Amino acid sequence: MDKRFLLDSNLISELSKPQPNANVLTNIQRFEPLCAISAITLQEALFGIELLPDGSRKNKLKEYVEIVKQKFDVIPYDATAAAYYAEVVAKCNKAGQPRPICDSQIAATALANDLILVTRNTKDFEPIAKITPLKLENWFET
Repeated sequence: MDKRFLLDSNLISELSKPQPNANVLTNIQRFEPLCAISAITLQEALFGIELLPDGSRKNKLKEYVEIVKQKFDVIPYDATAAAYYAEVVAKCNKAGQPRPICDSQIAATALANDLILVTRNTKDFEPIAKITPLKLENWFET
C-alpha cells in the first residue's frame, strides 16, 4: 500500500505519552497503514534520547523508538529530497525566512515522496508550503 502521510517528530512524541491527544490517536488508528516517518524524524528522536541520562526513562524511550520503526516505514533522505531541500532553503533564505535544517529536510522528504506532512507545528512549515506544493495537516486539531 502506498504511503500518504509523513509524520513529524511531534506526532511520534505525542504517541509516547500515557494519554495522547484524542484527535491524533483517532487519525493514527484510521490511517496507520498510510503513515511513514522520515529518517530525519528518527534521527531527531534518537538524538533526544542520547542526550538523556542513563536510566529507565532512556531505556523505555529506546524501546519505544524500536516499536515506531516496526510500525511505520522510515523514508530515507535521498538525492531527490536533497535537491528539494536545496531549492526550499535557498528560496526561504532569499525571502528572508530561513528555516531550521531538520524541518527543511523533513519537508523535503515529504515533497520528494509526494506525502502530506502531518505536524502540530504547521506555522513552522507554512513558509515552505507557500513556495512549494507541500501539503500540511494538523491532526492535533482535526
